[in-house]
Amino acid sequence: MNSYTKWLIVLVATLSQTAATFVTYGMGPIAAFYQIEWDLSALQTGFIVSAVNIGPIFSMIIFGYWMDKKGEKQIIGWGSILLGLSALTLVFVNNYIILLLLLVLVGIWYGSAQTGGSTAIVKWFPDKHRGLALGIRQTGIPIGGALASVLLTYTYYHYELSAVHIVQGIMAIAGGLLFLLAYHEPKESVATASKSVSFKEKMNAIKNNKGLYPIYIVGIVMMSLQMIIIAHFMSYLHKEGNYSLTQAGEYLSLILIGGMIGRVAIAWVSDQFFEKNREKLLFIVMIVTVVLTLILPLVIHAELVMLLFCFLLGFVAIGWYSLFIACVTEQSDPRYIGLTVSSALTLNQLFIVIAPSLFGLIVNILNSYQLALYIVGIIVALGAINLYRTKVRVDKIQSETLSM
Repeated sequence: MNSYTKWLIVLVATLSQTAATFVTYGMGPIAAFYQIEWDLSALQTGFIVSAVNIGPIFSMIIFGYWMDKKGEKQIIGWGSILLGLSALTLVFVNNYIILLLLLVLVGIWYGSAQTGGSTAIVKWFPDKHRGLALGIRQTGIPIGGALASVLLTYTYYHYELSAVHIVQGIMAIAGGLLFLLAYHEPKESVATASKSVSFKEKMNAIKNNKGLYPIYIVGIVMMSLQMIIIAHFMSYLHKEGNYSLTQAGEYLSLILIGGMIGRVAIAWVSDQFFEKNREKLLFIVMIVTVVLTLILPLVIHAELVMLLFCFLLGFVAIGWYSLFIACVTEQSDPRYIGLTVSSALTLNQLFIVIAPSLFGLIVNILNSYQLALYIVGIIVALGAINLYRTKVRVDKIQSETLSM
């Protein structure tokens, strides 16, 4: 396989991921629109973002298992098309409960893109440049979110709420068609090696892989913070910083742009300097994230400082994800990377669902976004400490084994 083909696959996977994420991350700003239109509380607003993220919990492991056996092309392509079609049904909704139920259906189809994009890249990049390729593909997520926060806000103010969902649907369908037309499976696919292993055997092997556990915890705490930013950052700036929703949307876009660059830059750094020790870089990224999260209330009223701050916050708080995926894949059995990645992402997904609503509840109880942010920062710090302690212990055991 030539290098040109491999990087073309990265481009296709990135564009497809961008289109799918335009729908799910778009629910962050859309939740703010519903909050205005339907006079929702912070908790109810959080449920809108949580609902779209419930679906992948039920679908990602199934999609991951199928991809290990059948490959990614049909599953990701048709999954994105069905994602777009289900997003179009939101045009007709005028009831809060029905909205939540349909958003669960939307999320089910997003599970194919969330799992498949990573496994496709891993199969095309079995070793060299894996971190960079994953990082480029993962930029589709913040790019999709950034485009959504700008285009959907513009659409809402110039047209109406239903038009926002039409734009989402068209984008996802286009991404699915692109993937079906342009993607093809690598000739040497690890999927063929896993066909003789049962689903139960695979899940037991993943469960018994203790090296994945501290990375799972990192995924849980960092993804929780990421989704809190996506779901609540605009409302936070609007209510505590007195920014307009348009200004708040621009700052959220800047966070997502920082995340897009961070996903490539951090992954590239891990390839160049931390290839055998990516967990160390992941720890550093988490500590910087904690510091930025805790000082956010101190800079919220300084608009020029906020420009740099939002970029840096996005760089680490969203840019961490490619490095996380690389750590998971390198701890995985190569025969069933798809199922291992989907298992890790399913754990993340549980907290993607819980975190925005729980944060909204904490805000309601404490009547303060700032205190709630401090609590989240402390939780992320605990996850970083656990990763560090585990890494030190593993390194010590390995050095003792080598010296024997």
